[in-house]
Amino acid sequence: MKHILFGACVVFLSISSFAQKVDLDRFSFDYSYLKLPKEYIDPAKRTFGVRVETSKSLGIVTDVNQIYDRIRVGGFDKVGQNPTVGVEVQFNSFKILGYEIKERVEEKKDKDGRVTERKVYYWAEVKYSSDGNYAIMGPRTPTQKQAEAQAKEMEKNRFLQQANVSNESFKVMSGSTGSYSQTYKTSEFKNSMDVRDYYRDNQVLIREEITREWVNRTISTINQQLADLYGFDESKGRDHLWILDSKSHPEYPIQQEAIKAVKQLMTEMSAFRNIKVLEKNLGPVMSYFEELKRKYKGSDKREQKMRYSAYYNLAKLYYLLDRPDDSEKEALGLIQNGFDTSDGDMFVRQAKVLREDLNRQKMETRHFE
Repeated sequence: MKHILFGACVVFLSISSFAQKVDLDRFSFDYSYLKLPKEYIDPAKRTFGVRVETSKSLGIVTDVNQIYDRIRVGGFDKVGQNPTVGVEVQFNSFKILGYEIKERVEEKKDKDGRVTERKVYYWAEVKYSSDGNYAIMGPRTPTQKQAEAQAKEMEKNRFLQQANVSNESFKVMSGSTGSYSQTYKTSEFKNSMDVRDYYRDNQVLIREEITREWVNRTISTINQQLADLYGFDESKGRDHLWILDSKSHPEYPIQQEAIKAVKQLMTEMSAFRNIKVLEKNLGPVMSYFEELKRKYKGSDKREQKMRYSAYYNLAKLYYLLDRPDDSEKEALGLIQNGFDTSDGDMFVRQAKVLREDLNRQKMETRHFE
């Protein structure tokens, strides 16, 4: 009888331990990888060139050499002749059209709504116009709509029906205006005369500051478009895993060890370092998450949440380790688990994009020595 009671107690304790409260919390860590561009260019042809034209009337703010040096494409060499990707940028003119004094009122009221303090602030709104443009020229893959239109055209033309046309040779000019006509706001002052004096005494500085903002904005836009289309730039940030935060749960100490290990190991992740060693070092932690899916297999919501965290954490780590197929597999398991399935849908989409990016760039990883 004692043996029966002892066995019953063991079963009860085991069940109660699995029935502990399950609270999950975000625990963050760092990551780093290369952002892969939309267009593929053979590594041997990854060159770009820049041509800058400015008006002398714009002054030193638009120094040609400085602008030339600031335009870049990650993973490409800048050359003087015959680049695969070309950039042309022009800063043509800049004109201040005038200014207008603006004001705002700041009031403090008591509990009865009576105004107890009133302050007026003044500033100048400077109206200006600027004119410039830029163009990015390089290999572009046609959109599906463009490809379909090209195919229809070839079907209609008897001389093109047997032609072998490579998408890689399809080139377009991606241009956007660098022109702006807007306003610039000065600092605020406590009376309007100070604003007038400030504008009168600082017109040259105001002009230079506005011009500098215009140039910086245009260069930033160009670099962003180049990075999106062609560049290999490092992407660094913070992400998170879902980790048990219920101290009374028997898994709590192990989960805390797991996230501490992930945090420490992920500091070794770099876009410019092979991740094979990192992947091996993360193996025990990932095996632990894998075991949780089998250990907590009941229909109880608390066990469902434990499985959710395991699927989520594995999907996230596989994604960051450049293993989209494995990430998608965990995402589908997360969806099937039934708890917060939207995260599973997100991982499926991410895995699809990563797989397409790697295939397009003919790569197996976003991390290199």
